[in-house]
Amino acid sequence: MTTDDAGSLPVPQQQQELSENILAAEAHRLVAQWADAPPEVFKAALATAKAERALRSEETVLRLRLNFELEKQRLQAQKDEGEREARTAMARLRHRRHVVNVSVGAVISIALLGAGIAVVGPAPWLSVILCGPSLLALAKVFVLHRSDPDDMKLLARSSDNATNAVSQTPAP
Repeated sequence: MTTDDAGSLPVPQQQQELSENILAAEAHRLVAQWADAPPEVFKAALATAKAERALRSEETVLRLRLNFELEKQRLQAQKDEGEREARTAMARLRHRRHVVNVSVGAVISIALLGAGIAVVGPAPWLSVILCGPSLLALAKVFVLHRSDPDDMKLLARSSDNATNAVSQTPAP
């Protein structure tokens, strides 16, 4: 290559050729330096290179294992966080539902008490039904979320007693 050719080449291509020339010169220097070396030196250098490669390989394996463990821990932490958020959301929904049920139970109980008081004069038997076991049974269903068969038996018995009392009372 002449100087005229080098002047017409773009700058990056000139730099690439220069670096290739430097590498070739370094390779020639190393070959000339080791040309007279005995084979034992090459064997030792080769053994050292193999040991170094094995260490790099072990290091790479250990690094990969460590990265795998760290990624596994990160994913487990994300999963735990998601479960914790889901439990918190469920607890909020449960609390909201409980508050709504207690509020509905309170409104129904107050309405039954008001209706029972309103009809105490003209129909005392209806007042007994509205303010008695039916009030307690409805409050128990809305607040405690349970209803026992004994509640219904008590409600039926009190309704029967109230109706019997009305039928036995003489009309004025």
